[in-house]
Amino acid sequence: MASFNISFALLSSFGILAGEFEWLYRWVDHPQNPIVEAPEKGDWVADPAVVTPSESPDGKWHMLCSGRGIKHFVSEDGIKWTYHCLALQEGYSPFISKDGDLFWLFYQVGVGKHRETAIVCRPSKDLHNWGERRLILVGERKWERGIFGEPYVRNPCVVRIGDEYWLYYSGGYVLLPDTGYEEPSFICHARSKSLLGPYEKHPRPIISPRLTDKWRNLGAGAMRVYKIGEIFVGFNNGIYWGEDLHSHSAIHVLLSNDGIDWFDSPKNPVIAPTGEGWKRSHVYQVDCKVVGDELWMFYNARDGWSGATERIGLAIAQDAGDVRPVRMAFKPMPGSL
Repeated sequence: MASFNISFALLSSFGILAGEFEWLYRWVDHPQNPIVEAPEKGDWVADPAVVTPSESPDGKWHMLCSGRGIKHFVSEDGIKWTYHCLALQEGYSPFISKDGDLFWLFYQVGVGKHRETAIVCRPSKDLHNWGERRLILVGERKWERGIFGEPYVRNPCVVRIGDEYWLYYSGGYVLLPDTGYEEPSFICHARSKSLLGPYEKHPRPIISPRLTDKWRNLGAGAMRVYKIGEIFVGFNNGIYWGEDLHSHSAIHVLLSNDGIDWFDSPKNPVIAPTGEGWKRSHVYQVDCKVVGDELWMFYNARDGWSGATERIGLAIAQDAGDVRPVRMAFKPMPGSL
């Protein structure tokens, strides 16, 4: 991975400091946040995957998200959400991709002892009835394993680049002592000629934790990737140990010209923990959608550490300029850009 220490000077070549993508660093929280909460006490909602009315079979908004199983919410406006059903009793970290008439739900699932996980997917024509589970990726390399040596991969994100499908995913984990659960250590990359694989893995992680990285000194976290024109945009939530001696996570906008080497900006993070309220401690995974001339970012956040819960909120970036290439990038389908 390219060093974040030298990346700031390189960003001008992407036009970000000159203003072309300046809007990616200006987000305003929706006043009704959080907009989605778990339907039952003791449960939670996280990792939103959103389908807009123009993309859905019934002209409504749909959201699949993590909790105790993968939950399904529906909405008329993308702001007021109603719990629809438990879509799947298994799995976390959903990602929705559309290929032809089929929606493909990628997600992580426990497949063995300890915390062993794999990335799988299921097809659907209507976002309600999901077909047979298919295995996509398992952990094989040392950075894709947990503290017991168990295979551990999660947080899938698929982007179509030319005639290939690029899979971004997280591998390995770090146990957070103040929450009691694990968070991803490395961000990885794999490619395939087919949406369903087999995927050929990049020879090394593309983002790794470093003690000298203030925002990723515990783990690299996860990342959603989009391509706007010739530039790759990644929404990354690194895992870090803060000055208050607690774990945290914050959302950064990263840029790349090849989808492998990523560059940070001094303008980051774009959404960080507030120290109080519903996003007191951690701000996590995102999904972005173009709505009119705005870019909407759905994300989840945590209100503390041990015994806390997670909810989903919305932030909006305005003044995105020409939204046509942006609209292409933020579809739920791996269409060639």
